[in-house]
Amino acid sequence: MEFSEKRVTLKEIIKHFNLEVLADGDLEQALHKNEIYRSGYELTGFFSKDALELKSAIHVMGARESRYLSRICQNEKRKILEKYFSYPFPAMVLSSQVADHKLLLEVAKEKKKVILKCNMRATKFIRELNFYLRNALGREGMLDEHILLEVYGIGILLRGPDELKIGATVELLERGHKFITDARLNLKETDSGLSGMNSKAELLPEKDYFLEMHKEENINITNYFGIKSTRPVKKVDMIIELEIWQEKKFYDRLGIDDVREDILGYQLPKITLPARKGRNLAVIIETAAINYRLKAMGENSAKYFLNESKKLIEKNRQRRERGEAVNEDILSVKMFATENRLEILAGEDIAEDRYLKDTSIHRPALALSGYFDLDEAPYENNGLQIFTIVEVKYLNSLDKETRMRNLERFFSYEFPAIVICGKMEVPKYITELVNKTGKVLLKSEEEIPSLIIAKLNTYLEQHFAPSISMHGVFVEMYGFGVLLTGRSGIGKSETALELIHRGHRLIADDMVKFKKRSNGDVVGRAANLPYFMEIRGLGIIDIKTLYGLGAVRIKKRLDAVIEIKEQTTENYLTSINYMSGKAVILDKEVYKAELYMSSGRNAAAMVEIVVMNLMAKRLGHNAEHAFNDGLSRMTEQEKREIFSDEF
Repeated sequence: MEFSEKRVTLKEIIKHFNLEVLADGDLEQALHKNEIYRSGYELTGFFSKDALELKSAIHVMGARESRYLSRICQNEKRKILEKYFSYPFPAMVLSSQVADHKLLLEVAKEKKKVILKCNMRATKFIRELNFYLRNALGREGMLDEHILLEVYGIGILLRGPDELKIGATVELLERGHKFITDARLNLKETDSGLSGMNSKAELLPEKDYFLEMHKEENINITNYFGIKSTRPVKKVDMIIELEIWQEKKFYDRLGIDDVREDILGYQLPKITLPARKGRNLAVIIETAAINYRLKAMGENSAKYFLNESKKLIEKNRQRRERGEAVNEDILSVKMFATENRLEILAGEDIAEDRYLKDTSIHRPALALSGYFDLDEAPYENNGLQIFTIVEVKYLNSLDKETRMRNLERFFSYEFPAIVICGKMEVPKYITELVNKTGKVLLKSEEEIPSLIIAKLNTYLEQHFAPSISMHGVFVEMYGFGVLLTGRSGIGKSETALELIHRGHRLIADDMVKFKKRSNGDVVGRAANLPYFMEIRGLGIIDIKTLYGLGAVRIKKRLDAVIEIKEQTTENYLTSINYMSGKAVILDKEVYKAELYMSSGRNAAAMVEIVVMNLMAKRLGHNAEHAFNDGLSRMTEQEKREIFSDEF
């Protein structure tokens, strides 16, 4: 784009600030840059020959500099001022507190240097002059083939093919966002940054907002969406470039790289969003705007995800070094405590590195008496140990020597943690042995041992139940757990993102881990880091942070599988029973449907329809059976009349 360089003369500055001219020189001098300098080293007689401020900046002298000059003898002061004013800077402005300036004016007139006087303190005048020059000298230019929008308060410069750009704009306006302009966008450097304005909205600013359709009649934004959908000026925060999906092109899947583009000297962040069948660009643009705001607040989801992934990789490396199977289903004591609301009394710093490996829970009755000979397995296989008031009372009844001998033998085994039950004070000797032997001490307020054991046993059985990991996106819709599957790049994550916009909830993206409970239900959750989603072009986003806790859920029973496919023929609705399939996951049959994506089909809306159809079936209404039943009662003549192409 081309931009015009602006200029301001000293006369214009004098007029704007009502400055007094003390020493007249060339008042027609033009300033092209916002350069202001407060006098400093020069008053000591030190001059840097390469200093740009001595060539083109407006110099300002305040009371402090004036007092410094007054302490110098006249001859020395004259020498300094003569050399100072020999440099080609345009003018010097004295603040309202500079009083003794007789010699300064005398030398300035000799050197034909402009000296001005303001009615403000130096610091205030510098601030006001800076603001004035930034606006007066700000570069500006016209930019075509772009649309400027405000989405959630973020100024987005949208560009790309007209069909993508216009379609996304219309849907964003329908969602309540604001339109500034498309053709002849005027960009201007202002005090707040780079701002875009509607250069056409001059005669009737409240009406002159049009979205140009080229081959069709332009859309009058005010008439279609109301005056609240427009605004004349907006700061430009980011660039979003839309393009047709290219199968062989690499699109950012992480969002770590900071891609920027220079416009009028401003390095604006830029993302490229590819469009393909079923991909709702408006939803992704909204997400990009929210993500930009979070990054500006210091929340970078992509970097956090990368750091957490590195931690997981490092933990797996350490497990390999210890000879543990990386894919072994284990449970950290910290997660166990968190999900069961247990307080960590000791060993919190190691709780993340201590693991439960099976469902075994034990009350060490005989072991505390020193009797280990019959069966040492409960203490060697990482089983969880439960202490109640009974165990503590028994230990307190033993003499100190016997108690410590039995406990030291007990604590020598490799179990990871002890759970203390009930509202009681934990003996100091237990805490000391826990810390000494590298165990974790947990606390439950439950008074009845059988209840806490049953609760923890149920949790462990569910965690260590048979499991399988599957590629897809798992969401909750209308109370149903729905797994979206399909080949890589088909649009699963983008469909789920729009579903989240529609009020549904994310459970897991990319890799979902399913477990089979004892009652036969298959329950899914994120295999590794929950709540994160990958959107091509945008990168990794944190759904919980972007949309709140109401938009996520940690786990859910699987009720349906919906496979998203790309339409390759026109006869994808040849079978009436196309929505009555079944999928088998962990020996459990679940409802399965196939959806075919083509231009103009909204994937999220179709997924909602499939799930609502499942709800109807669960309530006893089967649309397919009703249709077939009605069809069977029709005569051949009625069928020909209804299904005839002639109306």
